Order: sequence, then structure tokens, then C-alpha cells
Amino acid sequence: SAGSNPLGRTNFASTPKLEPVDIPGMKPYCIALDLEFNQPSQTIVQIGAVLGHLPSGVVHARFSCFINPQEPLAPHIATLCGIAPQALEIAGSLSEAFEQLKAWRQPFVPDVQRNPLTWGGSDSEALRQALSLDAENYLFGRRCNDVKTLYTAWCHAQGRASQGGLATSMKKLGLVFEGRKHDALYDAANTFRMYCALLKTFEREKSKILTPTV
Repeated sequence: SAGSNPLGRTNFASTPKLEPVDIPGMKPYCIALDLEFNQPSQTIVQIGAVLGHLPSGVVHARFSCFINPQEPLAPHIATLCGIAPQALEIAGSLSEAFEQLKAWRQPFVPDVQRNPLTWGGSDSEALRQALSLDAENYLFGRRCNDVKTLYTAWCHAQGRASQGGLATSMKKLGLVFEGRKHDALYDAANTFRMYCALLKTFEREKSKILTPTV
């Protein structure tokens, strides 16, 4: 059920009214998606997502839902992700969580890009496969925008090492991870922030290229 907790400790969804934006040829909103998994089964236990406005870098809506994995939660995953096993025991199924995610996304469809942002590139496909959905009709399509790959390319262009997780990588762009690491909602929100920061670096490089030299 939807609640009013933006911290993702219970199921949470928010649906604001979107502001009008005119960017020719581009939908101005995107969704960043993140999952948390039980181990060693790789069963999904949390879906987190945010709706971000690319021109401003502002998160306009958040979604978080726990899933009952129908198996004990590994103790180290409970500690790492900050998930109480009792929260999963009363949670719904993955199919139910996916229906909630679709309902949360639906009001944004005219203005939001289909392919989600992810950190690492596998979460969107992992969700599709876990639900045994056809790729052509899948909510997020066949592809994702992998922010980690984009960041790695930026590091190579800068002559920097690209090793490290999301929080460590953010520091190289002058960002500080906000919230709890390994919480799907916070990971999604920070993935969006990382993407916006990378876009700004590309914009600055574009300005240098287009600026005439004297």
C-alpha cells in the first residue's frame, strides 16, 4: 500500500503534477530504477524508482516497494540494505509490486522517457526476467541508460581510474551520496543525480568546442 514515507522504509509512492517543459525532440523526464536482491538466490526484495526532471536535476516523485521473497532473508543482506525481515513477511509478491510500479508511472507516460536509468545496466532486465515478461511489451523496453558505463567512459576521457561503487564514483564528480547506501530508493535517486552531473560535464565540454578561439 502507498504511504507517506519518502525514506523507503515502507512501501511509498508519490505522484505530483508535472510542470510544463518544452525541449524539442526530447522528453524531459526519466525514471531511475534500482533493485535489491536476497542472496544467494538473487531474488528481488525491493524495487526503488524516482522520476527525475532532466533540465533542472530535480526529483519529482519517488517509489519504493518491498517484496516477499518466500524465503528467509540472508542476515548480511538485512544488515547491508537495512531491511527488517518482518517487513518482507508482510509484503506482497513481485507481480503485485510491479503492478504498483506501473500504476505509479502511468500518469507520467506522456512526458517520460521509456528506457530507465540504472547503475550497472542489469536491474531493468533482471526485473523483466523475474516476471517472465516479453521484451517487446515490457514497461521499460529492451534497453536502459546505464549510468555506470557512461561514468566509465567519462573517467577514461579524463584519464582517471573508474573502479568503485556508486557512492565512491559520485565523489569524483563532486557529489556526496544522499541517504542510505544499498536502499533501492536512495540508490535510484543518487543514480539520477549522477546522470545529471555527467550531463553537465558534457554540456561544459560542448561549450568549449563551440566557443570560437581568438
